[in-house]
Amino acid sequence: MNYHVFPTYEALSTHASQFILDYVRQNPTATICVASGETPLLTFQKIVDNAQPGDFDQVTFVALDEWVGIAPDNAGSCRSYIDAPLIKPLGISPDRVSFFDGLAPDLEAECQRVNDFIASKGGLDIIMVGIGLNGHLGLNEPGSSFESYAHVSELEEVTASVGQKYFQSETPLTQGITVGLKHFLEAKTAIVLANGPRKKDIIKRVLEEPISEGLPATALKLHSNGHLWVDTAADAS
Repeated sequence: MNYHVFPTYEALSTHASQFILDYVRQNPTATICVASGETPLLTFQKIVDNAQPGDFDQVTFVALDEWVGIAPDNAGSCRSYIDAPLIKPLGISPDRVSFFDGLAPDLEAECQRVNDFIASKGGLDIIMVGIGLNGHLGLNEPGSSFESYAHVSELEEVTASVGQKYFQSETPLTQGITVGLKHFLEAKTAIVLANGPRKKDIIKRVLEEPISEGLPATALKLHSNGHLWVDTAADAS
């Protein structure tokens, strides 16, 4: 696992965005899985600001996860946090992006649809995610199997509580639907981003604790090309 500390959130975001841009310029048909939330927003902005015409004409995106029961046009949906700042500004056509449908009547079929979509692209080239206060990656909560592909997860209280910040009013959040840790481990490159002092404790745990499904982010230690990039405020080394 490559652990690197950047002096500021902006420096972290600049590096992450340039990594993505450099990669797609050398691998124009790349498939990239990205997370929602606040951490990647500046990375998305910098990708959009610095993309050249043609950079993303053949790139495929996969959204990492979604809240079960939340409509795609809800401002707090995971889709909204990827679609508005990244997918739409880059002009990605609908056939080259996969979002989970949190309102799907058959969630298992929805998981299989996303699994099939990723498989049809030959797997993920890059997966870039944040990390939850409980060490989750995506909505792979503690206890999620490292052998799981897309699946429905029961949300821990901390995840449901923190998730309220994305909504204008209190919103029940009990389940998530997410790309699995097996996808994370099979991606050619796995990147975990963390910023701010609230993430320092969980970063310390990831660095110091043994690999365990009880702490999903430790899966990064199993990855042959895994990167944990943090800003100074989140550094626990």
